[in-house]
Amino acid sequence: MKRVFIVLFFISTVCFSQKIDKQNALFTIRGNVGIPRTISSKMFSKSFNGVYEGNLSANVRLFDNFFVGLGYQHSSFLNREEVFVFYRANNGALAYNTRLLCHSGYLKLGYDKFFSEIGYASFCVNTGIMFNKYTNINSDTSTANSPFPTFKFITPYFQPETSINFIVEKSLSFSIFVNYSTMLYKFDPKAPRFNQVEEVHSKPNNYFISYFSFGFGFNVLINSKSKSSTQ
Repeated sequence: MKRVFIVLFFISTVCFSQKIDKQNALFTIRGNVGIPRTISSKMFSKSFNGVYEGNLSANVRLFDNFFVGLGYQHSSFLNREEVFVFYRANNGALAYNTRLLCHSGYLKLGYDKFFSEIGYASFCVNTGIMFNKYTNINSDTSTANSPFPTFKFITPYFQPETSINFIVEKSLSFSIFVNYSTMLYKFDPKAPRFNQVEEVHSKPNNYFISYFSFGFGFNVLINSKSKSSTQ
């Protein structure tokens, strides 16, 4: 994770030191696939590992290289095996297979900065509403989990994102990205029925749920023109 940040920070610094007079496509379809890494709260981080995250957005350039878009994102988390390893079914399989599934629609605001004729950095913020649901929950009637909350919750979220993109042909570029998501919601261990697990219950829960994601992406470029070609 640290290496990813160092690489992106270095390239981003180089980006702003270059003066490439070029605009990105008027319309872009941008997609990312990555792996979330839970950061906070510590109680949530102890409970879940990120499995995958994917998003897709349709965007239009407003002026210069500023753009706006609408998108959809899906994320998945799975309970940590090392925490629940002592909870086994009669056949020896891990008794817990609890997942957190997240669906969200978002507004994207961003800016593309070219550092070469084929390379550009993207800086954007995604924000919207996230619909979340715990699945495969183990029934638990202990007082530790009462009163028993619903398995679903809805929350606003925001997600700053940085990516480095390289155009491989006229209408397509590939990228490496990193983002940081924050749900405006505090983790409730009673919802997935984890509050009776000491390894979870003993951890602090002082901040909203948040996580990093890093991975690879693509941009479909439609009606791409550079400033120099239009002058």
